Amino acid sequence: MAMNQMTAAAKVAKLREMAKDKSLPQDVRNQYLDEAVKLEEKGAMKAGVKLAKGGAVKKAAPKKMMGGGYAAPMKTAMAKGGAAMKAKKK
Repeated sequence: MAMNQMTAAAKVAKLREMAKDKSLPQDVRNQYLDEAVKLEEKGAMKAGVKLAKGGAVKKAAPKKMMGGGYAAPMKTAMAKGGAAMKAKKK
């Protein structure tokens, strides 16, 4: 069994190395990577490890406040004094 895992790991490494070859068409390289991922998933399932799924990162939801409302996005505060204060005084 340990020998089987070593050969699977070696095969994954070889597939990933072959996928780096730029002289091959992109479809072939993608197929090598897909096969490597399948072997990794198969080995992880046997070991009882749950792999993360790929995809875009989800946008964070707005944070809830204690009162049940939502926090407003932070706005940058204007500096006190200077041109902004002179315009107000007129």
